[in-house]
Amino acid sequence: MLDENNMLPDYNERAISNFSSGLVAHFCGSSVCEPFPFTKHNIDLSGIDSVVVFIIDALRYATVEKLLDRGNFEIINKSSLIYMTSVFPSTTTAALTSYFTGVPPATHGMLGYTLYLKEYGSIVNMIEFTPLYQERDSLSRIGFDPLKFLPVQTIFQQLHENGVKGYLITSKSFVNTGLSRMHSNGGHLKGVYGIGDTFEELHSILKSGSHESLTFIYWGLIDTYGHRYGPDSKAYELESYWLLKIIEEFFVRIRKKGVAFFIVSDHGQIITPWKEEVWWSRYDSDIYNLLYALPTGEHRAVYLHTHYPGKLKDVIEKKYPGKFKVLLREKALELNLFGGTPQQDFLNRIGEVIVIPEKDSAFCFKYTGQEHSMKGRHGGLSYDEMKIPIIYMKK
Repeated sequence: MLDENNMLPDYNERAISNFSSGLVAHFCGSSVCEPFPFTKHNIDLSGIDSVVVFIIDALRYATVEKLLDRGNFEIINKSSLIYMTSVFPSTTTAALTSYFTGVPPATHGMLGYTLYLKEYGSIVNMIEFTPLYQERDSLSRIGFDPLKFLPVQTIFQQLHENGVKGYLITSKSFVNTGLSRMHSNGGHLKGVYGIGDTFEELHSILKSGSHESLTFIYWGLIDTYGHRYGPDSKAYELESYWLLKIIEEFFVRIRKKGVAFFIVSDHGQIITPWKEEVWWSRYDSDIYNLLYALPTGEHRAVYLHTHYPGKLKDVIEKKYPGKFKVLLREKALELNLFGGTPQQDFLNRIGEVIVIPEKDSAFCFKYTGQEHSMKGRHGGLSYDEMKIPIIYMKK
């Protein structure tokens, strides 16, 4: 059903959820999910009291390889680089929630950028926690509580129960949002303006040294450059290079025994030319009239909500031959795209038909007509979207 151009999430041992479970297991002795086999990949965490994880949004494995081939790094090289897989869909809401819970999307329920939340009767932007085109966090006005939304503990809550301090450093503009509060529940959330005060906050955490600690740092600008200019652009590559370079420089300056750094990503990006985009709307009645709710998900992982899944699948495949993989929900679960079978409320969120564009295409619904093309996207199963880096540094 899926060909060699696709990369499935490896929830058995090498997905984002396994990575965070491995860190929890290091500090706590056990974890909810199968931990990442760090030692198998020559990552030795023995004697490490403080772990720092830089999550660089949308940093592709292929881009890191390209930058390392050029050299100019002091300690980062090909031998310090391995890979893991993102989750499905390969998007920020699903992937970051797996980082901060240590479980796959089927378990935590954050299954896409936009989701149909039946309990709120709305199509909801899951980054801003708002029904489409309303003010950020406006869902809270009708009873939504980000600290109670997830059905599992965050890794910070797990660490706290074992006497380990947890920190999340992110942009000041995200600190009071529902998503950051959800992800940092049980830990300490710190807002910064740029790279300078990011390292100031991190240095303050590390020099205290009185407790075991796990610190996550989220950096989102590369994703923005990829969407706007493309993941093959100078802006994307230069930002990636200098960010790796300055993280390495900071590590070299402060490195000491007991401290380890990881540089990782939540997903990659794929170049999506405008000529390969398929734009459709409510006026495409052959598809639209078969839906009971607006499409959700991503441009490269579209959830269609229908009472006629077989008929809808046939319509799309005949209308766009060879353009998309059209999966009935049962087939997507059989492929283990989400890391297990979601509970019923979560099944409602992914609809009955899932459309995954082939190669570099995109399936874009016009909600208002104000939407625009993007030179880079993610969400799907291509290698560029799914294969993400792990760079490990310790003294």
